[in-house]
Amino acid sequence: MAFRFRNSIRIAPGIRLNIGKNGVSVSAGVRGATVTAGSNGVYGNVGLPGTGLSYRTRLDKSANQRKRSEQEEKHQSRRERQQATLDFNKDFSELVLTLDAKGGLLINTVAGQPLPAEEHRKLLLNYNVEIHEWLAEQMDKINGNISLLLNPHLDILTPDTTSLRHQVDPFTEPKPKQPIFEPWPLAPQKPVEPQFTWKDSLLPGRKNKRLRIWEEDIEAWKVSHQAWQIKVNALEQAQTAPLQAYREALGIWRARKEIHDTAQRELAATFADRLATDTQVMTEVLKAELNALDWARETLIDFELDKTGRYLKLDVDLPEIESFPTQEARQGVRDLRLVITDKSPTQVRREYARHIHGVILRVIGTAFHSLPSLETLIISGYSQRLNTATGHIQDDYLFSAKVKRSVFAGINFHNLKEVDPIIALERFELVRDMSKSGIFRPIEPIQAID
Repeated sequence: MAFRFRNSIRIAPGIRLNIGKNGVSVSAGVRGATVTAGSNGVYGNVGLPGTGLSYRTRLDKSANQRKRSEQEEKHQSRRERQQATLDFNKDFSELVLTLDAKGGLLINTVAGQPLPAEEHRKLLLNYNVEIHEWLAEQMDKINGNISLLLNPHLDILTPDTTSLRHQVDPFTEPKPKQPIFEPWPLAPQKPVEPQFTWKDSLLPGRKNKRLRIWEEDIEAWKVSHQAWQIKVNALEQAQTAPLQAYREALGIWRARKEIHDTAQRELAATFADRLATDTQVMTEVLKAELNALDWARETLIDFELDKTGRYLKLDVDLPEIESFPTQEARQGVRDLRLVITDKSPTQVRREYARHIHGVILRVIGTAFHSLPSLETLIISGYSQRLNTATGHIQDDYLFSAKVKRSVFAGINFHNLKEVDPIIALERFELVRDMSKSGIFRPIEPIQAID
């Protein structure tokens, strides 16, 4: 089966989802997406270019992702406090804090001169909290978020269900505004004919007087009523054309809205089927889902679906081992200092091996979760390494695996903390030449999907 790797996804490093006191944001963005947050989670509404579809995907897909996001928020708050200290304390802002090779704290002036002993002592006393936070920041830089590097597989999505749902686009054309007219004047009240009693007969002229007054009021009412009718007729005539135009515009708007809503209902009804059969939709969904992932290192993924949508090939450009932290640091128990130790080459290689296997497992999980009709995939990981025979940097494939959905589904996704990603990949058809100490020798990747 021939594949052409036309689709490339470059995943920027960093935490995509930020959860803080003021709400939720996506730091690096989800391409073509808007983000909404609610009590049920954080979702992205993603448009699929060229398909007319958009869909709703869960962004905070795992507890581990949310924990990392909260950790990033803490780091940001710490950096803001440090900046506030520099802004409001001139003496502190004119100093330079560094570490020696063993993690000892060095405080110099901006001119590079060591701080006198007495000033050094006062600084440690007055800015103890700020210095502790600065040391914590340096410790994180040295350790390089090692827990994130070692456990990307903890965010694997289950292959047997998908969280993707069609997102109905609202009808955004504004509803025509009903014209506002001058209110019609109230009709003048017709005088009530007087009712005569026995008293009116006893007093001479009383009955005639009341009758005359009523007749005068009737004449005045007739004049007022005629003027009112003329004004009402004029208002009615002035309002007829705008009201008719509004009713026609409203009818057109309702018809357009019904067409839009009907089309959206049809798209929603066919989304699951198109996700299972339309390779263009499948390709765009997989692109979007890979783009939404958060990684500790930049990762390039090339992939291609076959025309049936049942088979997928992926090449993952893995980070180089040289980008991995070679030291680890912890804060000293007593003094304001860090304890920095060098990792052995074997430890660095083993941590690197765990990371790249975890990356591969997470990509596999994302593919199966996003594409319900996908049955089998081939995934190969390569890295740029020095060829000691030529002195040139070249792409070396480190491992390659053929994975069937049914076999991948055998992983206990509810207990991923106990899953060793290096061993987990051995459950599949695997080509790998790795020593016990984590040394990879280049291999030829798997090519054919049977």
